[in-house]
Parts: sequence; C-alpha cells; structure tokens
Amino acid sequence: MSICKYCGKSAGLFRSKHTECEAQRQRREEAIEAGRQEMAVAITEAIAVSGGFDALETRLAQIEQTSSVPSADRTTLLIGAWETAVDRFLDDGVLEASEETRLVEFTARFALPRDQLDRKGALTKTVKAGVLRDILNGKIPQRVSVDGHLPINFQKSEQIVWVFSGSNYLEDKARRQFVGGSQGVSVRLMKGFYYRVGAFKGHAVEHTDRVHVDSGYFVVTNKNLYFAGSRKSLRISLAKIVSFEPFSDGIGVMRDAATAKPQIFVTGDG
Repeated sequence: MSICKYCGKSAGLFRSKHTECEAQRQRREEAIEAGRQEMAVAITEAIAVSGGFDALETRLAQIEQTSSVPSADRTTLLIGAWETAVDRFLDDGVLEASEETRLVEFTARFALPRDQLDRKGALTKTVKAGVLRDILNGKIPQRVSVDGHLPINFQKSEQIVWVFSGSNYLEDKARRQFVGGSQGVSVRLMKGFYYRVGAFKGHAVEHTDRVHVDSGYFVVTNKNLYFAGSRKSLRISLAKIVSFEPFSDGIGVMRDAATAKPQIFVTGDG
C-alpha cells in the first residue's frame, strides 16, 4: 500500500495521494496566490495616495491571516510594488520631489533593505532622477557618496555629481595605408640588358577607427569630467567643452582645441 504524500495515510495500491487531499492543496495554493495579488494591489494603491502607511500594515496582516500567505512573501511584494511605483513615477521622465518623498517614506516605514531595492536598478534610477531634478532646478546635487578611494585629484571646492564605474574610454584614431602600388616587372632581353615595365606609385588612403583605449571610472563634477583608468587618465573642464554627443549607452564630447577629436565615454547609461 502507498502512503498519501499530503496526509500521510494509506492512499491505496499504486497511488501516492488522495484525490480530496490534492483538491485541498489546489484550493489552498489558489487562495495564497489570490492573497498575494490582493496584497500587491493594496501596496500599490497605498504608495499612490498621500498619508501614512499604518492602514496598509493592518490590511496586509488581515490578508496574510485569511489567505495563509507566508509572512516571508511580504518583503518581496513590498519591493515589487515599490519598483512598479518607481517606473510609474518616471513615466514622464521626471521624479517630482513629492514622489521621491513618498518612496523614501515607504522604504523607511517597512525597513526595506537597500540592496534588494536595487536588485533591478530601481533605487539607482531614483537617485539619478533626483540628481537630474536638482540640476534642472539650478542646484548642485549632493546625493552621491563614494565608498573607498577614487584615484582622482579633485580641485578645491569641487563636488561630485555622479560616478560611473567600469566605463570604457574610446578615441577616434586615423589610419593611413597605401593602395594600388606596384614594383613592376623586369624582363631580360639579352645578357646584361633588362626592360622594366608596369611600375607605378600607390596613393594613401585614410580612414578613422573608433578604438578602445582603457576602462575605469568616469566621474562628473560641477567643474570637470574625469576619466581614471589603469593606462589613461584625463580631466576635461566643462568650460572647455564645445559640444556633446549623446548615445544610448554613454556620451561623446568635443573640446575647444585646434586638434581636438571626439572623446567617447561608454557608461552603460546615456
């Protein structure tokens, strides 16, 4: 006789479960999933409106009790709803101060861990959006703190706006090659007498390649752009930049110099 894997009682010959036990398990899982969805909706609605989150705490406890949703699922649902709120707030490309405040209050109220908030980059997106809002409002952002040492000698009263680690620095390099040249052919007509035919000179052809120079930190401050790699380091004054070229994954700059060439920094976020 086989034993039912759900209740531990005899299930009959060649059977691993009772039909009624399987049905109960199915109903229980459906109730838990419905409870999860109800919790997700409640959390999303709570973030969208003003006021405290005490009512949400009470509501979540009720759903967990009636739907048997494991308490361990709460943090995952809270973070998922927070990520959804971030995307919704950024639909217009701007994170309003009131929206940012709401997100901060939510994370503080439920003590959400920062590393999990940034599991999909949502936390980084909110900080970047706050930096951009500060700049648009004429304020120098003071939101970035650097853990460890940056290999950069900053100038006096210089403030870091953003740091991109693992960035690639590219430069345009001119290449020249000769094409179409021939040394010709020497034909022996008689002893000691040769006739040379077909010799002609080639011509130079130039083309430009965009090459990878180094990888390292790309740092934006209120005064300069910096790149610090193992083989190449440079400082570009903002006042000396003539133009910017935006890319989906970085930015190119052109300095005010007679021999200046495009300098491209691939940061992963244009």
